[in-house]
Amino acid sequence: MAVEVVLPDGEVVILGAEEGRASGYDLRGAFVGGEGTLGITTRICVRLTEDPPEVATLLLDFDRVAGAADTVSAVIAAGIVPAALEIMDQRVVEAVEPFVHAGYPLDAAAVLIVELDGLPGGVAESIDRIEAIGTAHGARTVRVAADEEERMRIWKGRKSAFGAIAVIKPDYYLNDTVIPRTRLAEVLSRIYEVIEERDLIVMNVFHAGDGNLHPLIVFDAREPGVMERVLEAGEEIVRISVEAGG
Repeated sequence: MAVEVVLPDGEVVILGAEEGRASGYDLRGAFVGGEGTLGITTRICVRLTEDPPEVATLLLDFDRVAGAADTVSAVIAAGIVPAALEIMDQRVVEAVEPFVHAGYPLDAAAVLIVELDGLPGGVAESIDRIEAIGTAHGARTVRVAADEEERMRIWKGRKSAFGAIAVIKPDYYLNDTVIPRTRLAEVLSRIYEVIEERDLIVMNVFHAGDGNLHPLIVFDAREPGVMERVLEAGEEIVRISVEAGG
């Protein structure tokens, strides 16, 4: 709701308002969007809410990454607002599954994790709708976690993704861009093309619900000339994201 920050010139200011939204420009939003480049946060005012009475975690798997991306766009377009929508491509799945044993299908081109919360009736209805949307966009299976233990296993794989990249290569270059959700499938396809053209490896794991991409280019820095190709690919990924409206 509000943040107390120290600006580069040493001035201490409060952005936002404890009572709710402040009038005028959203300076708090601008500061948060700066991700630490505009100053240092010293205090934060938050509003606490009760845990939702019902939580469900779904795992959908696809033969095509585009199918997972299009499912995300269709879910949002249908007016469903999940607590989380996360996509991992096959390379990420292959890296994490042997360690977390979440039951990710190793032959899937991508998996989509969906988390729903709210009142029991509403969550049950959203599960049915998402299953129908996913199936319409090529989901091979739609699995609903049966209990809290299974939910935690599904999420452990996602949370372990960045740490598992060493299984593929010792080094990585992280890109972090945001694009319109409606352009996910298109941009992902172009990213794979950029990587293939430069004979590199990319692992895609990202917050699909807000269009926040994290293409991880993995490589071995000891390989002659690889760093130049990695940097070229990174620049091209940023350019593609900007052209897509990101």
